[in-house]
This record gives sequence, structure tokens and C-alpha cells, in this order.
Amino acid sequence: MAAKKTSAEPTACTCSQYEADGQTTGCTATTARVFAPGHDAKLKGFLIRAGAAGVEVTRTDAAGHRTATSAEDAASPFIFANMVVAGIKRAQDKAVAKAARQAARAAKKVAAKVEPAVEVTAKVGRWNRVGTVQGDTFTYTDAKGATKTTTKFRVIDEDGTCPDCGGDLDEDEQGVRCPQGCDQV
Repeated sequence: MAAKKTSAEPTACTCSQYEADGQTTGCTATTARVFAPGHDAKLKGFLIRAGAAGVEVTRTDAAGHRTATSAEDAASPFIFANMVVAGIKRAQDKAVAKAARQAARAAKKVAAKVEPAVEVTAKVGRWNRVGTVQGDTFTYTDAKGATKTTTKFRVIDEDGTCPDCGGDLDEDEQGVRCPQGCDQV
């Protein structure tokens, strides 16, 4: 004769005992086992999301006793604890990468708003050169055709006036000068 199997009394699914930041798994299932079918994965995902957000997880047992702990510690009694720890790390790494992408995107937008380089005439040493100014750098092509950049230059107005006083510039063997006595142009 076959032995009679006795079934355990159905109890609430273990995943319904956990809460984090006012959120629960939403489980209302009862089962004779620890978890209802698929609810171990439901709890695992819940703990990963809570751990990634950095919120404390509270477990309320059948007797009503509440225990607050981290998501990693809440997962420790279960076989999937290592997956929760790995999932939390992966989610945190993903959040850091997303923040880096957003910062790069924002920097790219700011860089795109920089005014395009405008061609100007500037005094570089004793020579007048035509080139572009971006920030405090002047880029020009020298007499030999090589592209050069410098931070030591002085922009000359296109109309031949001194940028300091607005007076007409004079050119002699020593270069372009302002007759008003402004710095050498």
C-alpha cells in the first residue's frame, strides 16, 4: 500500500514579505512551498532594483516582526544571493556609464554652441597674418604654407584702425603702430 502524502498548509509566498521604499513585489499568492512558481525570480529582481537604488529593504515575517537590512543581506538566505550582488553591481556600473554618456552629450552640446572661427587679421611678431581666432588661440598659415597656432597675437581691425583707441594705424619699417601711443599693434 502506498504511503499517504501530507501536504503542508498553504502560506503567503516569501516574496510578499519584502518592502523597499514603500514598494513591494505585489505578490498575493499562497503556496505550500517557500515561493510560488516564478516568485523567486520576482524577489531577485526586486532586490536588485532596491540595491541599485541604494534603498533599505524591510522584511516582515509571519509573526509581524520587521527587519530592515540591505538588499544584499536580504538575499543572503537564498540560493540566488550571488546573482543579486552581481545584478546590483551591474546596475550601478550601468548608471555610472549612463551618467558619463549624459555628461559627454552635454559637453558636446556646449562645444557645438561655441561660435565658429571667424577669419581675422592679426599681428604675430612683426608680421600681419590672416587666420582664425578661437578662444585665446590664433591659427594661421605662415609664408612657407605651414599651419601654425599661437597665443601671442594682436587682432588688427579690418578697416586699419587701432583696436584700443580707434585711431588710424601707421605702417613703417618697424611694423604697424598706433600714432596715439597705444601698445604696438
